[in-house]
Amino acid sequence: MVIPPILSGKTNNRMSLNHCGFGIIRWQMKLSAPSDDVETPAHPGVRRQSDLEASAPARTLLIVALIFFVALGVRLLNWHSHGSEVLGVQTSVALNYKHLAGLIRANGLSSLYDASSSTNNPDLLGHPPGYPLLLSFLYGIAPESDTATQVVQMVLDSLSAVIIVLIAFELFPAAIGIIAGLMAAFAPQFSWNSILLLPDSLAALPILLALFLIARMRRRKDLPTQSWPICILAAGALIGVSCWLRANALLLAPFLALLFPFIYKRGGRLRPALMLVCGALLIVGLLTIRNAIVFDKFIPVSLGAGQTFLEGIADYNTHGSLGLPQTDMELIRGEAETFHRPDYANSLFTPDGVERDRARLARGFAVVRAHPFWFFGVMVRRAASMLRLERTPLRLAATTSAAWRVLQLPVRAVQKLFITAIFLPLMLIGAGTLVYKRQFQTLAILLAVPGYYFCTQSALHTEYRYVLVIHYFLFVLAALAVYSIACMLSQRFTKPTSLPSP
Repeated sequence: MVIPPILSGKTNNRMSLNHCGFGIIRWQMKLSAPSDDVETPAHPGVRRQSDLEASAPARTLLIVALIFFVALGVRLLNWHSHGSEVLGVQTSVALNYKHLAGLIRANGLSSLYDASSSTNNPDLLGHPPGYPLLLSFLYGIAPESDTATQVVQMVLDSLSAVIIVLIAFELFPAAIGIIAGLMAAFAPQFSWNSILLLPDSLAALPILLALFLIARMRRRKDLPTQSWPICILAAGALIGVSCWLRANALLLAPFLALLFPFIYKRGGRLRPALMLVCGALLIVGLLTIRNAIVFDKFIPVSLGAGQTFLEGIADYNTHGSLGLPQTDMELIRGEAETFHRPDYANSLFTPDGVERDRARLARGFAVVRAHPFWFFGVMVRRAASMLRLERTPLRLAATTSAAWRVLQLPVRAVQKLFITAIFLPLMLIGAGTLVYKRQFQTLAILLAVPGYYFCTQSALHTEYRYVLVIHYFLFVLAALAVYSIACMLSQRFTKPTSLPSP
């Protein structure tokens, strides 16, 4: 098996765009200090090493800007074709978000901490308030404008494609980062979810930023000693921001703390791990305190764990032998009958939302205790299902405009490749390459977030949009596979040039 030199452990800290015949451009992010790089009268055309190093940030900026505008262009094409369809996706959830945003606008931000305010209707406790807060801010600029919301989401989602490029730059040659960025830019799964009036695509960006900081701290040994604690604390805080948008990342910070034994030396692991967890607690704690003040209950982020736990078990109990509800309506009607409370049939959380959600959790755990091996199989199957790419139809509608067809046809052609049958083998080849070359630190960084969702989200009802973020990291593995295959083909078909005889 031919492995690119950058993965063999025999590198000279260079990041090259033409590694193994990848083109004629050579980008040296970091150079060792050979003396022949210094300009001399005898070699006036040789650039100074300092000049090369000084130009690297500008080249990085150029590359990430190109990735950003490609990603934004794809999303704008998607929005132009099907932006009006978004209200047909999770309509009631989207309307709840917009309703809470309107209440925050009407009652003020302080009403979130006022138990008597209509802002704190228990029926709205099924999701964190981060997305309604963002909507309330946008509505102050463009009242009730779905278009403004979609544009902001498309811009932020395009930034996610940039961040995965920067993460890949910290780990691999620049070519792999560019390939991964283009995958994220063109993926129809990302572009479609970015225009939905839901927070799922937004929740990925803070997690990507957190992993970028962790990866950068792992590589940058030259930073001042006072800088890294701030960066690790910021990484934890970013995970907390993601929890304000979606509660799925609630345990991500302590899970990522398990990374530090792999990426830090003995004696320097506990402190950064604690800083990461503390950063997340600082942000999530604001929401937990708010819930304690308003609802007089311990609610870390939001309610709904019991609901998704029960329905997640029922997803795989298709013959109904366990008697579990598969929909929200079945759940609340069953509770109304079981507890002889007709008022329970009107809402998931009103009245007695906290008690009912805890009872749902207890009911789910009772099933798990009774069928532990079966439930473990459910988790494995659900985790495996997360590796599939969402069957998103190509969202670029046919058009009679010649100009639009020129833009759409190449994008549609590329997007047809985003299927599980192509990407899953590439992801496995990329992971296998890192295992083969014993690059376990790099593999741990790339699989930390997917591993978290495999372990936690697999116990609950799951939709593709809940786990969007894992595919950014899996695309890096796919990009590594494409890069390695290209290197192998280049070495196979490129004949070595013989040196002229003296």
